[in-house]
Amino acid sequence: MVSNSSERGPLLFPEPRAALLRRLSELTVEDLHALDAAVRALRDEKLRDEKLYRKRVDKGFWLAWYEGPRLTRAEGDELQDLFGHVVAAIAGGLTGLDIERFGARLGGGQQGGAIGDVMRLLRPGSADRPLQGAAIGLIEDAVAPWDPRLAVVACWNVACAATLRKHLPVEVVDVLEGAWRRAIGEPPA
Repeated sequence: MVSNSSERGPLLFPEPRAALLRRLSELTVEDLHALDAAVRALRDEKLRDEKLYRKRVDKGFWLAWYEGPRLTRAEGDELQDLFGHVVAAIAGGLTGLDIERFGARLGGGQQGGAIGDVMRLLRPGSADRPLQGAAIGLIEDAVAPWDPRLAVVACWNVACAATLRKHLPVEVVDVLEGAWRRAIGEPPA
């Protein structure tokens, strides 16, 4: 949910954000496999246990979205921006590349002129999509032929828990951090 109500300040302050992204950049392929296995195990347990948020551990952020705060437009943009940085941190750690710097070159391929200005005005988040696409492609290449989708969701869940923690019910935070706790231990931030 996105609203245009008054702003509350940043969802995740610079220091915790940097700690989160630094930890994500330290993940190995083995960590991603462990996260994937943890998401699958938790999903299966939730199905058996019939708990309140069953089947949601692999849905990630959307659980937080529906159970969480009504976000301002700026907060929604902040979360969109964070996703690009999350996948860039993971990709950078796996490949040793500076994905943020590499992604700046991708932004140069945007459509110019008045039409490009209108597109950026109507879809401001689209400027980061080349970075996200490149980062996701690099993650997939680093772990091929395995599909890292659930592991990336587990990382995104932890980022959402860190970002929205004070706005979410404890049960939702537990679901968002569950796979990370099972596979790796205490979540960052």
